[in-house]
Amino acid sequence: MTHDELRELLAGHALDALGHEDERAVEAHLATCAECRRELAALRDVAAALASDAPAVDPPAALKARIMRATELEARVEPPASEAPPARQRSRAWLPAVAGLAAALALIMGGLNYSLNRRVAALTSQVNSFSERLNMQEQVLILLASPTARTAALRGQVQASVRFVYDPLRGQGALIVTGLGDPGADFVYQLWLITGQTPESAGVFRPVAGRTIVVPVKADFVRYQAIAISIEQGPTGAPAPTAAPILLATL
Repeated sequence: MTHDELRELLAGHALDALGHEDERAVEAHLATCAECRRELAALRDVAAALASDAPAVDPPAALKARIMRATELEARVEPPASEAPPARQRSRAWLPAVAGLAAALALIMGGLNYSLNRRVAALTSQVNSFSERLNMQEQVLILLASPTARTAALRGQVQASVRFVYDPLRGQGALIVTGLGDPGADFVYQLWLITGQTPESAGVFRPVAGRTIVVPVKADFVRYQAIAISIEQGPTGAPAPTAAPILLATL
């Protein structure tokens, strides 16, 4: 195989998706090619960032245990048989207690229902967010598996792991961001694709602490020579950069 043919197999190798023959060929090539070793390391960094961001969704507490704890009542001690009132009096004496117990249970069940509804709503929101993130990660993994995929590491004034994965032939890309600090309450990070001296906005985003952010980008990447990030006024950013880029990479 030629260098270019082996390079096209790097994404599959990073995802452990090659057959035995292709894997041996790539390993042999990597032993002598520093350029492909660097690109493979970049691809593995992106895959690792996506894998580390899979969140755990906590299940609700056991409802039966909550109800049992909430409905525990103090045991009643029956009086001695010789002192027991007549059956009719006993039944009448129980009526207020039964009514009180019913009212207490109604309040308890109402509170439990309200609490459970809030918990279900919160879990539904978590699951929806989780599904969106999984879908985005799946799209990036598909992009990584493309034989024409390329990666670019953005570097500059701040310390963070910021990589751009893109496929020039399909016109699809994604910015993968980990460890980028908060730009400030009134500001956003804005992504720019640069052709010549002209930057074009490719979207805005804000980081989330402890989470990998994926920003999808669609463009004719053949037209552009660089990609950059600047800090701009939120929430929509600026039509043109108002400050020097903090991160930059060539495409």
